[in-house]
Amino acid sequence: MDNFDHPELVQRIKQHNAEALASYIDLNRGQLAGFLKSITGEHLLAVVELDDLIQEVSTAALSSLDSAPFDQYEPMQWLQQIARRRVVDAHRFHFGAKRRDAGRQRSIHAANPASTAALGLEQMLVASMTSPSAALSRDIRMVRMQEAIEELSDDQKQAIRMRYVEGLPTKEIAAKLDKTDVAIRVLLSRSMRLLETQLQDVKPRE
Repeated sequence: MDNFDHPELVQRIKQHNAEALASYIDLNRGQLAGFLKSITGEHLLAVVELDDLIQEVSTAALSSLDSAPFDQYEPMQWLQQIARRRVVDAHRFHFGAKRRDAGRQRSIHAANPASTAALGLEQMLVASMTSPSAALSRDIRMVRMQEAIEELSDDQKQAIRMRYVEGLPTKEIAAKLDKTDVAIRVLLSRSMRLLETQLQDVKPRE
């Protein structure tokens, strides 16, 4: 099905072309949204935005594109696998920790910028990368996150802050930084992959 719809784009994706993948996701956004909605319960959709889940899938796909198993799956099948994992992660984040007040659960990306800015970039990223069951390791990860962020370029820092602290969509970030939406998504995915790599040795074990 993928080959019939966008054969040239699919071929470039299988050659691990990030811009081709970003374009493919845009073209198939409706199909991906429908799939996510079909596997996401109403209780989760009450605390997260569907657009945020799509963005999570897009970022995760771009981050792992180099190791994508396209010898086994077509791009859409691979994206759906990632979507399933992101939905599971979202359930863990919002409903996995009993200590969380259910009435205050919100998506990290849908949070009010005015209330989250004071938390700082490091806290937001550590929260997004750490499962509720791994809270004890957050202090160590916080220090390492601060060190890792210092190694990022100014554009990377600005883009990450706008996306994960201010909650801005990638198109708005692109306009502010005078870049294309695709360029911003690639920048974000590479930056997050770099941060994850630098924190690999203190990654929590489930």
